[in-house]
Amino acid sequence: MKDPNNRKKLRRLTVLVIPEGSANVREFRTSRDFLTAAAVLFFAAVILALSYLIYVAGEVSDERNQILALSAQLENVTSGNIILQAQNETLQQELSSLNAQLDNRNYVEQQSSSAEALNYIPSGLPMAGQISTPSEYSSEKEYVTFSVGDGTKIVAAANGTVKNVRADSDYGYVVEVDHGNDYVSYYGYPTDPLVSKGTSVLRGTTLFSGTGNASTLVYRVTYQGKSIDPSTIMKIDG
Repeated sequence: MKDPNNRKKLRRLTVLVIPEGSANVREFRTSRDFLTAAAVLFFAAVILALSYLIYVAGEVSDERNQILALSAQLENVTSGNIILQAQNETLQQELSSLNAQLDNRNYVEQQSSSAEALNYIPSGLPMAGQISTPSEYSSEKEYVTFSVGDGTKIVAAANGTVKNVRADSDYGYVVEVDHGNDYVSYYGYPTDPLVSKGTSVLRGTTLFSGTGNASTLVYRVTYQGKSIDPSTIMKIDG
């Protein structure tokens, strides 16, 4: 049988430390189990340190990849911003062009509307053919008269709608034309009317049958229900 005392001796170790150039010898005694535990702890510490370094290296690599990804995104955003700025400039130019076109269209429409509106003001002559000078207007009569020669037609002085056609003991027939802008023109003439109530007429539309035969046209214009002198708006030169 093995001696138990020898086992105890094997479990204890003696370490001699001899400094260089010195005669002093230092002796350290320790157990074998302590050295084993110390070695295990040392290797464990080394493994932990290596693991930590590997972890840190992985984190650094991940952060580097994130930085690269963010840099790529920043480049994409910058490129996208440049594209958006170019598109914005293009849209601004198109908007300016559309505004110019709209302004021009509005101007043309306004001019057209103004020109169209003039067609509804009874500034034209109520006759076509031989034109005579109208009589003097007076507040008592509230109308003027024209001598109608051969070949002369009685026509509408402006665009509008026939408001009324009636027989009249003094003039024969009276045709009323509403021009839709507070102007109403009246034509008194002894021949048969060619229009009826509700008929749309244009400036120059013939209102009565036949042509003049040394007859008289009675012409009256009202604005907002009050008679006015037709010569103040009439263009005698056509």
